[in-house]
Amino acid sequence: MAGEFQPGQPMRLEELASVFGTSHMPIREALNRLVVAGALEQAPRRSVRIPRLTDKQIHDLLAVRLVNEGQAVEWAANHCTSADIAKLATLNSKLDELERSKEFDARAYLKINQSFHFTLYALSQNEILLKTIEILWLQSGPLLHLLTAGKTLQHGHKHHSEVVACLAAGDGEGASGALKSDIREAYATMLATLEKGWPERT
Repeated sequence: MAGEFQPGQPMRLEELASVFGTSHMPIREALNRLVVAGALEQAPRRSVRIPRLTDKQIHDLLAVRLVNEGQAVEWAANHCTSADIAKLATLNSKLDELERSKEFDARAYLKINQSFHFTLYALSQNEILLKTIEILWLQSGPLLHLLTAGKTLQHGHKHHSEVVACLAAGDGEGASGALKSDIREAYATMLATLEKGWPERT
């Protein structure tokens, strides 16, 4: 979800078991579940990998994300408290600090960005919708890896402040619109990157 894996990257059983300090069986079960969710795909020789989505799949994913995440934000406006708004503002401030830092940490930025979004969506108080959004992020997360080259991420959260301000004003529709702009701009950058072709796996 946070872009740590890139499209086309193989998921090797031995490596994952070593990283997570467990046996092959739970890793294999988790990989199978991720294949069912569309986050991974079967590859030759019984292996699995991160999918490289087609342009149509990327546009379809964008359309579904806009509907579901936009709705989550509208519902969030009906439930959020001043403490919730303060928490979102704090997360956004951390993104601002990373943006201003001399050594930009893309990995930390993506993790905090994910935390901001899911803190926001959880305020919808709709578990079914939240699970749907999690699956969408599992499928689209690796595309974020495309943004880690250069400084494109450093301006990727400019709509967050607008989301927070609209929530503070009780404007669910405005918050939803700002969130959708955030998603659309990220996808526009990713699609522009892909026009040059899929980057080689590093």
